[in-house]
Amino acid sequence: MKAQEKIKKIDEAIDSVITNLSNGIEIKEYWIDNIKIVKRTPLELIDELRRIKKLTIKDMQKDKKSVKYVFGGSY
Repeated sequence: MKAQEKIKKIDEAIDSVITNLSNGIEIKEYWIDNIKIVKRTPLELIDELRRIKKLTIKDMQKDKKSVKYVFGGSY
């Protein structure tokens, strides 16, 4: 699964947990990319999903490599 897809799935999972929580259904575990996340409360689950999203974005930014060429001393 690509990082962009994983981030989208995490956002969908967070939205799902919040929607179900507002409907009185507590989701305490979630599967993403063959990884099972289990927490004691839905809020802990949301925090963990956000942490995974942040790490995924950080890894994505590390993978981007850019090269800047400067010709003639101007940008």
